[in-house]
Amino acid sequence: MFRVFVPLVLFAVAVASLLVSNQLADEPPPGEPLGVSEVAMPLLSARRVPTVTTSVVPVTAPRREVTLERDLTALALNAPAQSCVVVRQDGEDLFVKDPEVPLTPASLQKLATAHAALSALGPDFTYRTAAIAESAPSDGVLPSDLYLLGGGDPLLATTEYAALLAALGAEATPLDDLAGDLVAGGLTRIDGAVIAVESRYDDAGAVASWPAEWVQVGAVGTLNPVALNQGFQTPEGILATAGLLPEPAPALRTAVLFDDMLEARNVRIPARPGVAAPERDFSEYLELGRIESAPLSSYLRFMLTESDNTTAELLLKEVGRAWSGRGSTLDGALATLELLAEDAGQPVLVFPPADGSGLSPDNQLTCRQVGTILEIGGPEGPLASYLPVVGESGTLRNRFADSAAVGRVRAKTGSLPGVSSLAGFVTGSDDRPITFAAILNGETLAAIDADAFLQQLLEILVAHPSYAEADGDLGAPG
Repeated sequence: MFRVFVPLVLFAVAVASLLVSNQLADEPPPGEPLGVSEVAMPLLSARRVPTVTTSVVPVTAPRREVTLERDLTALALNAPAQSCVVVRQDGEDLFVKDPEVPLTPASLQKLATAHAALSALGPDFTYRTAAIAESAPSDGVLPSDLYLLGGGDPLLATTEYAALLAALGAEATPLDDLAGDLVAGGLTRIDGAVIAVESRYDDAGAVASWPAEWVQVGAVGTLNPVALNQGFQTPEGILATAGLLPEPAPALRTAVLFDDMLEARNVRIPARPGVAAPERDFSEYLELGRIESAPLSSYLRFMLTESDNTTAELLLKEVGRAWSGRGSTLDGALATLELLAEDAGQPVLVFPPADGSGLSPDNQLTCRQVGTILEIGGPEGPLASYLPVVGESGTLRNRFADSAAVGRVRAKTGSLPGVSSLAGFVTGSDDRPITFAAILNGETLAAIDADAFLQQLLEILVAHPSYAEADGDLGAPG
């Protein structure tokens, strides 16, 4: 019997490890310098831009709150040289600082990925993982191999790992359910083997431009359409010390685990599990059972709230497959560029994203672009509803928790070495929404300094109402 165990005694440690993994990818500890990534941008990269002189542009318009401009202008003087800020309401700028300067956005890149997924797939899209064979079982006996057809589900999981994800608010897809369905349908023996099929996407398990440290600290699992447990391996020693590391052979591991799940239900399987050849055609095979994931809306909420990198990367490949028929990071990135332009009615991005999660230092976004992505759906749109809330949920649960922003800001966080970013929606004191984006880059940028700047920004926006446009001088709040 081929069994891989995740000891239950390590469950609590596993939850903590995954939380640490998310922190490393998106929230460096306060006070720790956010040093420069060791992976430099290629010299001939089109994303390399010259140094731009900082410009602060308060927007003066009739009946606009003058203290908002004054306070934001003063705050911007303390911003890093490589930074941008955009504050907008009702389609108009309230304040901008270097809005067109491309900067490294970190996990703000997930906003573009989420929008592309909603546009290409729809909020009700579900992933399907199926068991297929050349023919149906006879008297409970399958006379050939049983193939597990990977559907790209980022949250396909063992029962134990699904419980770990549930603690983070994610609705995983337990593979055990498929094994149970097959046995309930009468399966008692497989005369062949359990074979995993990983042909839905390309064979790139990682993005080439990722710094090695993000893989080493478990910021992202191995990207594979049939991977279990987010493409992570979970041996006892790793869970107890350094967190989760990418699984080197995710498809084979899934085949082994599914074999174990069936054997645990008294299905006899004499052959060893394996992985199908990538060129094999399964279009005429018979489906014996399937499981479906929670809807895409649930996955996007988890991805944005907890800033989950593996979900973002597999979603980008699925977007590429839906757009071009090819499940690759590049195809997903090209689709993202086109979909944003279509939905905004004008070009939004200059270059396609380097990845879906924002881990790559090759990603470049301006605050204007981030603000545009947010404004496509607006503060009442689905994308806004998936964002974490300051002091309440996800990566913002413990950030700015002692500020006036608690409960009044929905935003996406972003953190990498030398990068801190935040973008989303603020409910002002007049209960009207304000859209904002801020990206801070710098070799000497420290998390505690970045958070102080961002908290001041949020407190200014929360405190200041906007005024309706009309002829004359400043009037009453609208």
